[in-house]
Amino acid sequence: MSLAYAAAPAPLYPWEPESAIRANLAIGELRQLLVKRMSHGNAVPTLLSAAGSLVGFAAQNAALEQGELLAQRRDLVAPKSLILYKNPHDERYLLGSWINGPLLTGYGHAFPMLGFLAKAAGGAGLKAADFPDINAIERRLASAIKEPGFGRVQPPEGHRLAAPPQDLLKALWPRARKALVAPMPVSMADEPPLDEAHWPILLSIVAGMLISVTKDAMAPGPALALVVESALVASRLDPDLIDPGRWKLAPGRAGLQIAKAERFRRVG
Repeated sequence: MSLAYAAAPAPLYPWEPESAIRANLAIGELRQLLVKRMSHGNAVPTLLSAAGSLVGFAAQNAALEQGELLAQRRDLVAPKSLILYKNPHDERYLLGSWINGPLLTGYGHAFPMLGFLAKAAGGAGLKAADFPDINAIERRLASAIKEPGFGRVQPPEGHRLAAPPQDLLKALWPRARKALVAPMPVSMADEPPLDEAHWPILLSIVAGMLISVTKDAMAPGPALALVVESALVASRLDPDLIDPGRWKLAPGRAGLQIAKAERFRRVG
């Protein structure tokens, strides 16, 4: 007796099916933006670092949007979800599980960046025994953020980066954001816009694609580590350094106060 098993259907992305065309257009435009802007100098490492930086800053943006939305419902905001951290040198950074969720596994996010990167790196030949130590990267950054001038990424041996994540984001984030909110072409039926929570997923897909297409220039293990470190660094940067004036953040007794423009709400 033989039994036939149907393959499990691939999980739908949160924008499917309503905004599938819009998402595909955004992915194509984001990939083209990165490849075009990073085509000179230290092309491949800077390209990968830029891709990771965009994912990280998109994760921070999604966390801030979520915080502003849910801040009035204290029961929906978990402790340590968003933390405004000042190091001993009075430099501001953002931390928290809402930021880490779209980036790393273990936070309950359905589509974390690390899942896309691992799949791409595995397809490019990365063996399980050679998988980078993500915990070691996190520990190194946790120590570095206490020192002045946090924000640089350690490139793989034999490679150089043209710029740190902060500078890459200043050049790329406005264009990336524009691609993510772009209206549909008039020749196509309109679709709902992509929610900010979708942005890190879309950019994670692009980062995975770039690991695949650059495998001959950089081994997938170091490439994955570079994207992860760039994302984690970018996700912690003070948003005013990249998108000045958009968010107002201040510590409060019950947690972080967060708002757009003049409106303040609390996040615990």
